[in-house]
Amino acid sequence: MTPTFRASKSRSRGKEGWCILFHHPLRRDPRGVGPKRIRRGLGTRDDGEADRLVEQMNRLLSDESYWTLAARDRALREIDPSIVSIFYDDIAAKIVDPWALREEVLPLPGRDAGYTKVQLVGPTGAGKTTLVRQLIGSDPKRDRFPSTSTAKTTIFDVEIITSSEPYRAVVSFLSFDLVRYYVEECLAAAVSAAAEGLDDEEIGRRLLEHSEQRFRLKYLLGDLSISPQTDDDEGAEEGDSDHSEAEELEDSLAPETVEVTDEERERFEKQLRAYLNRIVELAASVREDLSDYLGENLEALKAADRDAFLELVEDKLRESEEAQSLIDDILDDIKSRFEIIEHGRMEKDHSGWVTRWVFETSDRTTFIKTVNRFSSNYAPNFGRLLTPLVQGLRVAGNFRPDWIKEDESIKLVLMDGEGLGHTPDSASSLPTAITKRYEISDVILLVDNSTQPMVAGALTVLRSVSASGHESKLAVVFTHFDQVKGDNLPNEKAKQNHIRASLDNAINGVENVIGSGAGRSLRRHLAKKLFYVGRIDEVLSLHRKSTRAQLGDLIKVFKTAIIPPPPIMAVPKYDLANLVLGVTAASRNFQDYWDSRLPGEHWTRVKALTRRLGYLGKDQYDTLMPVANLRDALQEQARIFILSPRSWEPSNPPEEMRQAAVDSVSQVFFSRLHTFVPDRLWITHHHEWQTAYDRSGRGSGNLRKSDVRAIHNVAAPIPGVAPTNDAIEFLDAVRALFKEACAAAGALVV
Repeated sequence: MTPTFRASKSRSRGKEGWCILFHHPLRRDPRGVGPKRIRRGLGTRDDGEADRLVEQMNRLLSDESYWTLAARDRALREIDPSIVSIFYDDIAAKIVDPWALREEVLPLPGRDAGYTKVQLVGPTGAGKTTLVRQLIGSDPKRDRFPSTSTAKTTIFDVEIITSSEPYRAVVSFLSFDLVRYYVEECLAAAVSAAAEGLDDEEIGRRLLEHSEQRFRLKYLLGDLSISPQTDDDEGAEEGDSDHSEAEELEDSLAPETVEVTDEERERFEKQLRAYLNRIVELAASVREDLSDYLGENLEALKAADRDAFLELVEDKLRESEEAQSLIDDILDDIKSRFEIIEHGRMEKDHSGWVTRWVFETSDRTTFIKTVNRFSSNYAPNFGRLLTPLVQGLRVAGNFRPDWIKEDESIKLVLMDGEGLGHTPDSASSLPTAITKRYEISDVILLVDNSTQPMVAGALTVLRSVSASGHESKLAVVFTHFDQVKGDNLPNEKAKQNHIRASLDNAINGVENVIGSGAGRSLRRHLAKKLFYVGRIDEVLSLHRKSTRAQLGDLIKVFKTAIIPPPPIMAVPKYDLANLVLGVTAASRNFQDYWDSRLPGEHWTRVKALTRRLGYLGKDQYDTLMPVANLRDALQEQARIFILSPRSWEPSNPPEEMRQAAVDSVSQVFFSRLHTFVPDRLWITHHHEWQTAYDRSGRGSGNLRKSDVRAIHNVAAPIPGVAPTNDAIEFLDAVRALFKEACAAAGALVV
C-alpha cells in the first residue's frame, strides 16, 4: 500500500517567513529507511499565500502521475513554479565536484604558460601555511592571509595563483546535505552530553566543535565565552618564532579588525543559550523515554549498556520533530551568515543554498579583507566567519615576495591543504585528497619541523611519494631552523647534518618496506633539494641572508621542475606471475592492520566511518581510512615488483634511464588505483556500508565492526593455495589494471 504524503507549513522560532515541510516520495532519507524529510522556505510571510502553496504541494504529493521528471512540464502549467522547483529539483539531485566548480571560474595554469604547480604537504604546525605566506609576499601583520595558528587551521583545499592584477577569487562550499549531517552530529553529541548529566560548558563545546575539528559552529554562530586568546587565535603563527607568550598575544590581537560588535556578540550568545536550553529539554525527554524503554536508570547501566543508550539517543533524535526543528533553526542561522558578504557574486542551487562565490577587484586591501571572511580563524570575529562551510578556496593576483629581485618573474600555483596528524602509526596513510594531486603536481614540497624532523606525518609522506614513483618531484623545507640548538651543534653545518641524519633514518625505513632501490632514488633526488629556514612568520629583512638565500634556491627548484625531462629510451618487461605474490602480501597487510585496529576503536568512530562511506560521499573518518590503506598496501607491494622487472630493452640501459622508466609505470599504476580501490572497497559495497551504519541498539557496535570486516574480506581477499572466487576475481582485476598501466607508460608484459 502506497503511504500517504502530506505537506504542512512551519515557522521557525523567532522567524516571520513560512517554510514547507514534507516527506519526498522519491527520495530516501540519509539512512535509507524512509522518505527524505524536506524543508524549504516559501518566500512569504503571508499565512494565506503559505496555505495556497502548501495545497499546491499536496496536489503533487497526492497524485502519483506527477512523480516522474517527465511530468515536470505538465506540472509547470498547473502548479506554482516555486512548488514545482522544490519537488522536481530534489528528484534530480546530483553530486557536484567542488574542484570543477573552482576550475570553471579560475582554471589552474600549467607548464605551457610557464607555471609550476607546487603541492605542499606536512604535519600540522610545521609551518606549511606560513611558508605559503612568504612565497606570496603576504604580510603577517597587514594581510594575515592565509590564516595560521598553533592548532589545526587549514581545513580545506587552498590554491593560490601568482599572476598580475586584478585579484580574483572563487570559493566552493560544502553541500547543504553535508552541512546538515554535520549539524546533526554536533547536536547528537550535545544531547548525549546533556543526557549524561555533563555541565553546560561541555554541552556547548560538543555543539560548537565537531569531533573531527573541521566543522566548528562557533565560527558561524559565535561562542559562549570569548576570551582574549583561544586555541584558534592566530597567536604563534604555527610556531615559526621563539616569541614570548606576551608577544604572541599582542600579535594575535592587534592586526586584524574586530568586526563583531558587542551588541552582536551578546545577540549571538543569547541565541546559543536558547539552543542549549532546547538541547537540555530534548535530553531530558529522551532520557526519560529511554529509561522506560531500558527498564532501569542511566546511572545503573554498565559501560556497554551506556554505549547502547547513547546510540539510542541518536536514533531518538532522528524521530523527534523537536530535534529536527532545532536543526532547521540552526541551519537557518547558518544560512543568514551569507548575507554579511558585501562583495562578489553568490551562486545558489535550486534550494537557495550557496554553492559558489566569485569575486574580482584591483584593490588588494579589499580583496584580502573579503577573502579572510572565508578562511579566517580570528576568535574575536566568531559569528561572522564562513570558514567551516568552505570546501575549497582558489585565488589569483599580484602575489610576490619582496625578497626576490624586482625584475624576476615568479609563476606559481601553490596547492595547500589540511596538515597531517601526529599519530605514530607505521601503517598510516595519506588522505586521497592529497595523493590524487601527485599526478598534476610539478613539485611535492614536504614542510617539516627542524626540531622534530621526520616523525609521524612526514614519514608517511616520504613513504607515499617513494611508493608512488614521484621521488623526482620531492623537495623538503625544514622550518624552525633557528630553534635547533645543542652543545654538539656549534654551527649551521652541524645543525644541517643533525637534521639530515634524521632524514637518512627515515629513508632507511622506506628501504625496509619498499627496497634499496627506493632509498637510492630518494637520496639522489633529494641531494640538492633540502632547505633550512627559520622565523619565516616575520618579514625577512636584508640581514636574514641565510633564510633569504634558502628560499631563493627553493624558487630555482620550482622553475627547473617544469623543464621537460629527456625521453625515456628504456623499456622494462614484467612477468605477471610475480605480481600475485605482491597482491597476496598487500591483502594480508591490509587485513592484518584492520583486524588489529578495529577491536580497539570506539563504536562511535566506527559508526562515523560507516556513515561517511554509506551516506556522506566521503572515504574516511579522521584517521580511519580504509580506502587509502588498501591503496597504499597495493602500491607499496606493486612498487617492489615494478622496481625489479624481468628484463630490459635494450638489455643494459643507464641507471637514470631505468629509474625514469620504472617511475613512470609506478606513477600511472598509482593514478589508476585512485579509481580502482574506491570502486572496489567503497562504491561497489555502498549498500553494505549503509547497512553497517543503520544498525542500532545493544550489540550494534560489534555487529557494525563485523560488517566492516566482511566488506574488507570480499573487497581485498587474501589469495591462498586454493583461492576462492573472490580471490581469483581480485587477482584478475589487479593484473588487468597493471597491464593498462604498463601500456600507458610504455612498458611491456610478458
